[in-house]
Order: sequence, then structure tokens, then C-alpha cells
Amino acid sequence: MAPKRKPLSDGEMESPADSPKPKDDMTEFPADFAEPVYLVAAREDEKAAYTVFKIDATAVTSGNTPPRAQIVAGLSGTEHGMSFVAAHSKHGSWIVAVGGGLRSGTIIFDPSTLRTYRGPRLMQPKDEPVLISHGGEVYALSRSPRVVPHFDFYPWFETLSFNKGVPSIDCGVRACWSPLSPPPFFPSSLDPYEFRNPPKIVVSSYAAVGSHILLSPQPELRLGTYAFHVVNKTWEKVHDENLPFVDQAVPVGGSLYAAYLTSDKASAGSASLFYMSINTSQSTHDADVSTTSLSIQEFPVVASMPKVPRPLFCPLGKGKFCFIRLGPCRRSHKNANLFKEVEVVLTTFQTENIDAILSACHSQSSTANNLRVALQVKEQSHSYNSKGRSRMLYSDIPVVAALSMNTENIDIFERGAVETRRNQTTNIVETPVIRCWT
Repeated sequence: MAPKRKPLSDGEMESPADSPKPKDDMTEFPADFAEPVYLVAAREDEKAAYTVFKIDATAVTSGNTPPRAQIVAGLSGTEHGMSFVAAHSKHGSWIVAVGGGLRSGTIIFDPSTLRTYRGPRLMQPKDEPVLISHGGEVYALSRSPRVVPHFDFYPWFETLSFNKGVPSIDCGVRACWSPLSPPPFFPSSLDPYEFRNPPKIVVSSYAAVGSHILLSPQPELRLGTYAFHVVNKTWEKVHDENLPFVDQAVPVGGSLYAAYLTSDKASAGSASLFYMSINTSQSTHDADVSTTSLSIQEFPVVASMPKVPRPLFCPLGKGKFCFIRLGPCRRSHKNANLFKEVEVVLTTFQTENIDAILSACHSQSSTANNLRVALQVKEQSHSYNSKGRSRMLYSDIPVVAALSMNTENIDIFERGAVETRRNQTTNIVETPVIRCWT
């Protein structure tokens, strides 16, 4: 286990060599704890705009005392407006922050060593960009592209490789962000009138499926779903409908993904598992011409979940994911932005029959509409408290990201059931909603 550091005032951290034994909110976890979930919270600080917490998603509670959320570090060099993603390669796993102000830097944090590195700047500043980690690369896409400098101006789509190690001069790796072709629905070419009145585009849903990155803009535009091939570096429209969820769909094993449903599909706060597959077929008239299509099969998971501004899902292993929300927090009487105690509520969902679900989905043809598999889900909830001085920005949910360091090896960790304060197994649905898009 990496050496722990205790928080200084306002969350600043000592170096591991100088740190004494952790206390209170730095409580040690059991030796057999599951892979942790890292939470990133926005805070009010000139040196570090974000703090990283670590929690054990399957910790066994004892009595009425909930486990503590461990403050790992204040991310020095970060600024508000950044997005976060877990990056992976054969060299390790890192928490990567991208975007922010006009400098739009890249901050790379190694949870195993507690070291922070400064990576290259983006080619153009991006405010809260969409970040996707795939195959040792981090892809940064403007969430809302603009046609005038400075924020979210062309190039709207960039990539940074971690396949040679940490892309930082501090690590001896000279690297830079590389431009990529933007999605076809971005304002790549505008006539003079359109330039004066550019359309407002917002990326509302996305996921990495196989060798593709899927994107859909806001549903009201009805522009459909597009796929970017990470090898060929090409875009293709894969369906006329938008993805049926909001924000990011996270992988939970095989071709299953967990995500929030869009408001027009179900009531706010509803979540589902989606089986998503990309299919390529040859033209009957020209053997050199192929078309790509997307198939989605939907399995509703839970009827009601708390409504939050931006859903936070995190993969935990094969068939398992968690949902993060903020519980009641005690603020300082002297400063409304100063938290005396922060409570994070983490709810895990374990698909008990994932192999049966995957087998049934694989056996269906692209036009099947009679798949009947009972989805069995075990739900467990935990509350995590962190005492101490935490200057987090006033917000409905100051936690802006939930990350796992094992998303690329998701099929290899299966965990046994653990005792929790709430543990129930139910058959959620008899017949999933089938969306076969071809």
C-alpha cells in the first residue's frame, strides 16, 4: 500500500517521507479491501481547485459507525473547469485532469505513488471537456464547440497517448496533444450567415464501445448517433436516433454498460444496463463498401434514484457498478464554503446473472425482439464521512468525478458478496426493452 499523507490546512498535503501516522479522516482500510473508488471534489483554493478522496466501495460497516472517506491529495496546478478520467496503459493507471482556463493544462496524478505531473497543454482551451480513456489514449472533445476563440475553438477533438508512460517532461516523455477530425455534427464549415448565428451544440451522451467512441448531441436536435473508429480515425453515423441515456455509459463487463436514462425515456433518476454492439456489414452492390450500425438492448435496473445535476457512475468489476451522490454535509458557521464534515453515499449494484445475460444477448439476431431474461441485481448502500477542513465549492454535488483504476481489466475482478447495512436481491424486470438499431 502506498504511504499515506495527512492533510495540512485546507487540504494541502505533506510529502510521504514527512507524514506521520494518518488520523481521523485518514483511517486505514482493511488489508483485504476491494479496488478503491477515487472521488474528485471541487474546492475553493488558489493552489489546487480539486481534492481527491478514496473510498472502499465494498467496506464492511461495523455497528453504527460508517467508514471514513480518505483524503488522498489536493491536486496542485488544477483550476476550475477541468474534467477527469482514469487513464490506463501497460505502464500504469492515472487520474488525468484536462481543461480549465486559458492555459488548459493537463494534470496527471498517480494514486500508487501520490505524485502529480504536469502534462502538455491542449491545442485550444476547453471548458469541462468530454474525456474518454481508450486503448492507452485519452481523448478530449469540446462539450460545446464554438466558432470564435478562445474557449472550445477548433480543433475541437484532441488525443494524448499514455502508451509510452506518463506524457510529461518530468518523466522524460515529450508528448503533445494531437488534433483529430471532429464529429460531423460539429460546426466544421459554416456559411457567413451561420457564422454570425452558429448553432448551439452540446454533447449529451457518449461511450467507448469496442474500437469505437459513440456520441450524441442534445436530444432536441434529433441528429442521431455517431461513431469514431479509434484505429481508422474516421466518423460514421450509426443511427438516426440519439443514444437512450444521458452523459457517459460506463462498462460493467462484456458489452454491458450502466447509464442514466434520458428524461423522455423514463422518469428522472432512472438507470439501466445497456448491451451495446457495433456491427459492420458489406454492401450487396459493392464488396468494398461497408456500413456500420449500432444495436442496443436495454435492461432497467432500478425504478427510482436521486436526481443529480450530472450523474456519477463508476465501474467496479464484472457485472458491478456504483452510483455516487452527496449526503448531508455539515458546514462551518464562519464560512459557508468550508465543510466540517462531508458525507458521500455510494450505492453498488451487482448483476448476479451477468453470464446468462451476456449469453442471451450474444445469441440474439439484430432483429430479435423476444429476449426474456430476468435481470437479478443486488443493491448495497454505504455512507462515507470525511471530517476535517475541506474547502469545497458550494454546490448541490461538489463531487465532480468518480473513477476506478481498473476499467480496462474489468472482466478479471469478481468479488464475493459482503455484509452491508442494506442488502437485497430482486428480479428487476421480466422482459428488457429492446432497441435494435440497424
